[in-house]
Formats: sequence, structure tokens, C-alpha cells
Amino acid sequence: MVPWILPSALLVVALGVLPPFWFARNRPGYSHVRNTVSELGETGAPGAARVGWLGFAPAGLAVLGFCALLHAYLTAQGEGGTGAVLLSLLGVSYVGAAVFPCDAGAPFWGTWKNQMHNLVAGLGYFGAGGGLIELERVFEDLPALTSLTTVTGVLGKLVLLGMVGLSFESPVRGLIQRTVEALVFGWMVAVGAWLMLAH
Repeated sequence: MVPWILPSALLVVALGVLPPFWFARNRPGYSHVRNTVSELGETGAPGAARVGWLGFAPAGLAVLGFCALLHAYLTAQGEGGTGAVLLSLLGVSYVGAAVFPCDAGAPFWGTWKNQMHNLVAGLGYFGAGGGLIELERVFEDLPALTSLTTVTGVLGKLVLLGMVGLSFESPVRGLIQRTVEALVFGWMVAVGAWLMLAH
């Protein structure tokens, strides 16, 4: 399973980064700094279904795949897999974004679909932050990953802070979201690389 963790992390990066840039090119006025990724698939947007099912859902499944591999590795080492399970909620939130598109502008309230979208998004970021904080404790006992212990905990706290920032409209809301996701995706690649080097 270890040899597959790094490729699965790289797949997460590819599916989490490339589709938003691809779909954004067809949205005049869309800003990666101002607008959230969800707004690419918002209700009424051109190609919203394609964004959801060819962009969000595959990225979510890739995150779930990474988390499943990490969970298998941790349990094989005699460690708890709770952190990986919590982190997998980020993948669930991506799939949820395909099922429940947000309203135009990704408001805090709005239609019931928008509220479901916000609920799964919140669970995803909360799970990612909480999962990383839990994995900080687990990594302390794993020689292959112990050097990532501190950064894992710090990233978990930054993800939770970012979740708060995403809850409010701002001219840098898209940048906040992309920064949070870049931190998590980069961490996944680092975990895969550390495990590859250790084995």
C-alpha cells in the first residue's frame, strides 16, 4: 500500500487543481482570488453539471482514495485511523459539492441545496483540520513520519482558521480557500514522499 500513497496524493493535486483552472477559463469575470471553487458549479452557471461531476466528484474520490490508503498504513502500524477517517470528510465534501451545488455567489444562507452545500463543505474543512490535528499525535509514534508531526498539527489549526475565513464574504475568499486546499494537498504529497523514502 505504501507505494500507492504518493501517486494517490499526486492524483488529488491534479484533480483538485487542474479542473478549476480549466472550467474557469469559460467564466468571464471569474476570479481565483475573489470567487470560491464552488462558484464554478453554482446553480445556473454554464456547464455547472460538468464542473460538479467531472471536477468536484473525481477530486473527492481521489481524496477518499488517499485517506483509505493512509488509514490502511496507519492500522498496519498498530496506530489508530481516526485522523484519516476525519480527513476523508474533505473528500465527501467535494462529492457533496457535485450533489448540492451552491447558489450564485456561494452565500451563507440561500436555498436548501445551498445550505446542504455549506453543511458538507463545513464538515469537510472541519474534518480536514481535526484529522490533521489527530494525525499530529499519531505521527509522533511513527519513525517514517515523525518529522512531519509539528507541521501536521500547525496545518490542522490553519485549516480550521481558514474555515472561519471562508464563512464570510470577502474580496480574498477564493484565495483563502485555495491556500487551505494547497496546504492540505501539499501535506498529502509530503506524507507520500516521506513514506516512499522510508520504505
